[in-house]
Order: sequence, then C-alpha cells, then structure tokens
Amino acid sequence: MKLIQTRETLLEALQATLGAIEKRNTSAILENVLLTIANSRSYWRGTDLELEIATSSFLVDATEGSITLPARKLADICKSLPAESLITIEVLDNQRALVSCGRSRFELTTLPAEDFPSLEDIGESYQLMLPEANLKVLLDSTAFAMANQDVRYYLNGLLLELSPTYLRTVSTDGHRLSLYTYPQELDIVDSSVQFILPRKGVIELTRLLRSDAKNLVSLQISQNHLRAQLDNLQFTTKLVDGRYPDYQAAVPAKGRISIEVDRKAFKDMLTRVAILSNEKFRGVRLNLKPNVLTVQSNNPEQETAQDELDIYYQGEEFNIGFNVNYLLDAINHINNDTIVLQLNSPESSALVTDPQDEAIRNVIMPIRL
Repeated sequence: MKLIQTRETLLEALQATLGAIEKRNTSAILENVLLTIANSRSYWRGTDLELEIATSSFLVDATEGSITLPARKLADICKSLPAESLITIEVLDNQRALVSCGRSRFELTTLPAEDFPSLEDIGESYQLMLPEANLKVLLDSTAFAMANQDVRYYLNGLLLELSPTYLRTVSTDGHRLSLYTYPQELDIVDSSVQFILPRKGVIELTRLLRSDAKNLVSLQISQNHLRAQLDNLQFTTKLVDGRYPDYQAAVPAKGRISIEVDRKAFKDMLTRVAILSNEKFRGVRLNLKPNVLTVQSNNPEQETAQDELDIYYQGEEFNIGFNVNYLLDAINHINNDTIVLQLNSPESSALVTDPQDEAIRNVIMPIRL
C-alpha cells in the first residue's frame, strides 16, 4: 500500500487522532494509529479503548490497504518536514513503512491492521444536531470545575443532561460547581435524562471543536457511549457508569447580598493579592463595607496583601473567605464586562453569575481563614 498526501493534510489527521492515543501503553498497538486507504481517501483511527477518534481526507495518489503506524513518531516526522511539501508513505515487503519527502527518508516499524481494536457498536441512542460553536461553549463553560482523580469517580467527568426544553452541562469537584443551560426544544426525551462524560473525553472533544464554526454536529448518545460527528471527523467516548449527585441542591437561591463588580478590575485585584496567599490553601478574604470591596491575603511568613475596589453596596459589613483559584476560574469563564457576586452568609456557598446571561451559574464553597 502507498499514499501521497500534503504535509498539512497529513498532520491535521494525525494531530486529531493523537488525542485518543496514550504516550505509554501496556499494549504496543495502542501507541499506533490505524491507516486505511480506500476509495481515494485515507482513513485514520486512534484509540485507548475508552476513547476513539477517526478522521478521513482525500489523497493526491494512493494504493489501497491497511496498516498501523507509530502515531507520535509519524506526527513528529511530519512536523519536522517543510511546509507545503508532499509526503509519501509506502509499506515495504518486509512490512516496514517508508516515509519520504524530498531527500528525507524514515523507516518505521508497523503492526498488522487486523490486530487493531475498535470500540463496540454504541447501540440504540438519542440523536440530536447542535451548532459546533454552541457545543464548544456548553463544554468549555463548565469543564474547568471537573474533579481530577477523585475517589468519587463520577465527579471526574461532566454531566450532560437532556430535557424537553434544554441541554445542560454540570461539573463539580465538591468545592465548586459550574452549570450551563442551553435552551433547545428536544422532542427525543419526555423527561430529563443524564449522562456522565469522562474527563479525558470532555477535554479532547473540546480541543477538536472550533468556536468560530457554524456547521452542525451530529450527536448520538446511548447508555454507554457518546459519538459526535463533525465534518470528516468522528469522536466516540465511553460514558462513566455512575449516578451524578443532586446538583440542584448545591445551587443556592438568589443571595441576600448581591453586588455587581467590574470583571477585569476584580480579576486583576485577585491576581495581585493572590501573590502573597498561602501556597497550599490559596485563601483570600473578601470584606464588604458601604461602597468598598476589600480583598486581603496572608501567608505563613506573615506577609500580607490588600487591595480595594469601588462598588455599589449599602449593606452591613460582611466577611467571607475563598480559594482564590476557584474564584478566578469562575470569573474567567464569564465573558461579560461585569459579574454579579451573590452571598448569603460566611458559611454558605456564593454564586457568581453573568448579569446579562442566566445560562451560566458558578457556585463556590467558602473556606475558613
């Protein structure tokens, strides 16, 4: 078998599939990418048995066949070759692959295509279409709050909820929660149904989606899998088998205290004050007095930082502590020029929202300083 393809087309296909391929694997074939040539197209597929990414593209010239190639080595070779060049990949009689471009020659080991695993059929599924940019916003807006290697395995992922009137994503690590609601009429469900996407699947799908794309993504969601089809790329991930906690109970009602703050000024102030916060707990104290918001931090070396911001507030003095990283994450995922901070008591969760967009709600648990 043989293919001739432009460097850019080849690299695009390889970089898409690399997201599903682990750098070090117990099985050598899982470090490879499956290449199939048929009908003047190249088909590439990578998997780690939990996640699978497949893509295809037209070829300049080709001879049909299938083989698996070391994915990262091949991608690194393509990156190192000149832009706009033509690359030839040819499988030799000894089943080694010769990659050539101009005077450059690389000989790679291969493994048989028939040994390459594939995910099982996803079975019966809910099917819907969603603009690519909107799906990216759904995932991007909440993915930052996912847990990482938590023993509560269902938190190491993102909840996707389908309801007759909306799509919703939710993530939480037990210290903060992020929720995004996308209004959409869904006649495929009669009541709310929930699925948990694994952390790696969320990260890789978000990486593949484009924020400026207007084309539709086809989503298929079954009991065990989610599949997204966009252009020539097919993304499939297994779902997490578990029950997500009742996130509705964790979202506080409208706060007793509600202040509107300039987003950039507040973010810059928190970033400055965080420099002298405790490196382990990253705690900052927010103090509210009439028309002034003060943020303070200190550390075990007895160093302190303080900054003030003018706001509109006419209530009583109020103090509350937060992990500054959680607060900054919530602010960074709101695009408006201002944010609303809603508070009830020093022991109660705070709500960070966009005053012009009710779709996004970020909840942060306070800490004791």
